[in-house]
Amino acid sequence: MRHPFSPQLPLGATPMAEIEFDYGSRHELVPILMALQHLYLNCSPVVEDILSLIAGDISPGRDTKRGCIGMSHWENLVLAALRLGCDLDFDQLADLASNHRKIRQILGLSQWDETPYKRSTVHDNFCHLRAETIRRIDELIVACGHDLVQDPLRQVRGDSFVLEKNIHHPTDASLIVDGIGKVISISKKITGQFSLSGWRQHEYLKRRAKRSLRTLSRIARSKHAERELRMKAAYLDLLEQARQVVKKADQTLFELDQLVQEDGLQIPAYWKKWIGELQYFIAGCEYSCEMAARRVLEEKTLTNPEKVFSLFEPDTELINRGKRPNPIEFGHRVLIVEDHAGFILYGQEMGIGLTDEKVIFEVMQRLQTRFAGGIRAASFDKGFWTPNNLERLSEIIPLVVLPKKGKRRKVDQQREGTKTFGKIRKWHAGVESRIHALVSGNGMGVCRDKGVIAYERYIAAAVMGRNLQTLGTVLLAKEREKRKKEYPPQFLMG
Repeated sequence: MRHPFSPQLPLGATPMAEIEFDYGSRHELVPILMALQHLYLNCSPVVEDILSLIAGDISPGRDTKRGCIGMSHWENLVLAALRLGCDLDFDQLADLASNHRKIRQILGLSQWDETPYKRSTVHDNFCHLRAETIRRIDELIVACGHDLVQDPLRQVRGDSFVLEKNIHHPTDASLIVDGIGKVISISKKITGQFSLSGWRQHEYLKRRAKRSLRTLSRIARSKHAERELRMKAAYLDLLEQARQVVKKADQTLFELDQLVQEDGLQIPAYWKKWIGELQYFIAGCEYSCEMAARRVLEEKTLTNPEKVFSLFEPDTELINRGKRPNPIEFGHRVLIVEDHAGFILYGQEMGIGLTDEKVIFEVMQRLQTRFAGGIRAASFDKGFWTPNNLERLSEIIPLVVLPKKGKRRKVDQQREGTKTFGKIRKWHAGVESRIHALVSGNGMGVCRDKGVIAYERYIAAAVMGRNLQTLGTVLLAKEREKRKKEYPPQFLMG
């Protein structure tokens, strides 16, 4: 049973309009809660649209009058906003939702209600939301924010950065050991459930693989004259271990298949997922062994598309941007476009193999359509430059601040030498500050969620959290200005 809000305001709950904040606080929690309060009180139609979007993901096609009472859609919105708006993990978020007085007031809870939020409940509800839904919610929030500022679309700026995957530094040996470890763990889990044999030495097999990894690490660091020969011998031993483990796992799957065919064993859906996981890691372990054999034993060079950088995040890209302190990063490029008021109008993964100059026109065309041609100037750095991009962007945006890469001709010098071009070009540098804010304050340094779908949802939630914080900052500035007029400095000093 789900409701947009609590069906009835609990006894002892503080009405939303009476919740007060410390307007002198610089904690990121305050502007986010103020933004949510503003949406609730002043943007009722928008909130209704937002909660209907959440209902479509949380309880699609279900009877809202049946079942246990779950988290309301408003609670889902508040907790999803706080998760990456304040860069919290699920344990921190559940603890704050259970104990923080202001958050519980925004959630609509009574001061006498001590019901805690469990981590698993918060996690499961957040994972039901789709990235498309969060992006649509974010668009509605930005539209509310634009109503409070003057001409936010007069100029926009964009840049890209890398959101890394939460993986260890990949080596051939570490990938093989990852595969061995997962194949052993899942095989032992399956054999224990279906009373199969063959994995009595599972702990020993894991220890042996890790010992081989440590040996390879020591050899790689050494400067011994026979380093290469020792490296090949150690790899041959590790490859043989992987072959034995994979062979045993294949035997386990064969015995399980015999039970299904001969004894009519019915495998529940839960265990079918584990069997699929085992098959995946068997294939991943075999491929990692093949890569190691080609690179180390046959001394061949592998191209980037042939490489796998993580068995747990197989879509991970190696991105060599050459920027200190991390010239090589493992993740995906993310493009953001920010307006003059500080709201992020666009923030999405660019796609595997795509770079700045390949996507910018489609992104800006989409934004101009969304805002009915309201963007009058757009600024980008040299990484977005191509003659075709300048021509096509100039057709849809009145002023395109796009410096040429390489030697400039006279016509380029005239275009870039205007006062307006220079002014917007200087303003463009501020997008680096927005990227730093996302990385340091919204968890966009490393994605802590696993999987392609979760990665997209993570980006969307971080952008929504940042835009709510921007909206709250606008509200804070207005409130502080209002209080200055009500209580002038000379009155306070007197």
